[in-house]
Amino acid sequence: MEKEKKWIIVSRILEIILFTMGIWSLYKSDWLWAFACFFGFLLAISPIILKRNLKFSVHWLIEFLLVFAISLHIWGGVLKLYSLPFYDKIAHFLASAIVAFFALIVIYILDVFSPRIHMDIITLAFFITIFTIAMGAIWEIAEFATDQIFSNGKPLAQISLQNTMWDLIADSIAGILVGIFGAIGIRKGEFKEILIHFGKEAKKLNTRFINARNKAIESLIRAIEKEKVDKKALPIVRKLNKLADFFTTSSCSGRIVIFETPSFGKKRKIRFLGKWHRKVNIEEVKKAIEKAKRGEIWFLVQSPIFHVSTISMGNVKKLLTIANQSGFKYSSIKSFNGKIVVEILGTERIDAPLGLDGKVYVNEEYLKILTDIANKMVERMDKNLKRLEKNLDMLQ
Repeated sequence: MEKEKKWIIVSRILEIILFTMGIWSLYKSDWLWAFACFFGFLLAISPIILKRNLKFSVHWLIEFLLVFAISLHIWGGVLKLYSLPFYDKIAHFLASAIVAFFALIVIYILDVFSPRIHMDIITLAFFITIFTIAMGAIWEIAEFATDQIFSNGKPLAQISLQNTMWDLIADSIAGILVGIFGAIGIRKGEFKEILIHFGKEAKKLNTRFINARNKAIESLIRAIEKEKVDKKALPIVRKLNKLADFFTTSSCSGRIVIFETPSFGKKRKIRFLGKWHRKVNIEEVKKAIEKAKRGEIWFLVQSPIFHVSTISMGNVKKLLTIANQSGFKYSSIKSFNGKIVVEILGTERIDAPLGLDGKVYVNEEYLKILTDIANKMVERMDKNLKRLEKNLDMLQ
């Protein structure tokens, strides 16, 4: 634990140095390296942001290596260390070795925890090598781009073709060495500490999802007992909640609504005059409107809507595909605030003003046309609900 704290402190010091160098570069009007410093600083503190927002802690070694790799290149530019013999090549070699190590750890974790991904040792070493070379090429493209943007094409970051090629050679050597010795290290169990750490963090994320899921299902059961759940939505809600990786937080099968409000948008002051999860006739609509007293009178058709929380982006993609295929074309990702929520939503919608302060400004013929259109929408919504219920079998 003491060792971990020491390296975390070192990481924080390096981050402070990066930010300070950014301020210094701004003072000198060195826009290229000011941008590099602040961008590097944001990358360096990304593990802190990850921990604060997702409560996911990155291993201290990964955190240190990330800021160290960034610092190597920032120091080279701001402190003019690239003028020293071989500094550029050493910095490229070390940074690429660290990138290769990151890739190694990510693939190792996926190989252990994901049932769908598996690599043998030779394939792993080959992937790490190719990945590192690719990252080196992207780095050289970035150097070329910054020269074009910040120095009008004057070669500052990318001095010459010879310099670029030696940088790529250094990147390739680092990738090959880490790929080979990293694969051997995995076989010998050298990275178990990091693997155990990420395993615990993944379990914490999973535990939070399970706790949230249990609370949501308990709340749903109570709502069903009190008959507060839309009966037409129940088959879909039950089907989703039977799946271990999903749970619903709210649902509605779609409805026709007549309400009055002081002004549109004041949701809390709405007074419902009529609300149906089925087709209605013109007499029901007229009776509902007769209850109006004060405020705007509105006729609404609202599409079915389901909010579904899930544990991975893979599940999001599957659910959105199924929703779209079932006719819910307005479905989208609703939230990333610590959890992933998919909103399943159809296109059926009417928002029509009818009158004010108890007085109706439309005639009966218009009301009948509006009611007929609404009923046709309800028919389509019912078909889409049945289609969705059937298509959810593809999530099994």
